Amino acid sequence: MPDTYNDSLFNGNRARRFLHERRFWWLVDRLRRLNIRRAGIIEIGCYDAKTISYLERSGIAVNRYVGYEADDDILDWVKAQWAERPEVAIMKSKSSSDIDLSATFDVGICMETLEHLPDQHVDGYLQLLARVVRGPVFFTIPVERGAMLVAKQLGYRALGMYGDRLSWRDLVAGALSQTNKIPRHEHTGFDDRLMIERIARYFTITESGGLFVPYFTTLNFTLGVVGTAHPVDKHLTRHHD
Repeated sequence: MPDTYNDSLFNGNRARRFLHERRFWWLVDRLRRLNIRRAGIIEIGCYDAKTISYLERSGIAVNRYVGYEADDDILDWVKAQWAERPEVAIMKSKSSSDIDLSATFDVGICMETLEHLPDQHVDGYLQLLARVVRGPVFFTIPVERGAMLVAKQLGYRALGMYGDRLSWRDLVAGALSQTNKIPRHEHTGFDDRLMIERIARYFTITESGGLFVPYFTTLNFTLGVVGTAHPVDKHLTRHHD
């Protein structure tokens, strides 16, 4: 199948490619800082599991990888891409109840995914990761407020870039970080502050900062969050979506 998603993000405009690749290089850097050079990995929202390629190009070995993806249109294609790698499994997941709790992993990854989940499923996936991952979990989430929101919206309008165009009323609310006044749908109305609060229910956050400008949240396209599960969460019963 033609991979129009990857073509648009990674094979076209160099600036756009840089922005979208940044999260993978951030992940590699954080794993190296933690001296993790080999790991069993679970990834929620894996799409085509390109994370593996970035890790292995950087000398980080993948002992076992289980990626979960909700998009039915690409699932069979992605499975076929990795069919010759027995240590790689690509699975379908529409909610955390689809995931096997008997397996454990060294590392968890959930990049550019939480904003796309239906709100009622977010806590289920966070609790799932807290339960099955022994080591760090790496999240990336977008910034959809303040100066960055204004910059994105101007780009959508002036340059014809792809993205949801807000009404002028919602744009003003977003510029003022009043995301509660914007109807919530995926990126639209997403608030990084509220999502970090939800992550902190299940994880001790050891890092939270911009991938581009570390100390000024709203000057970033993306935030990186690193957490380790609260010890008590390992014994919680499953959260039902």
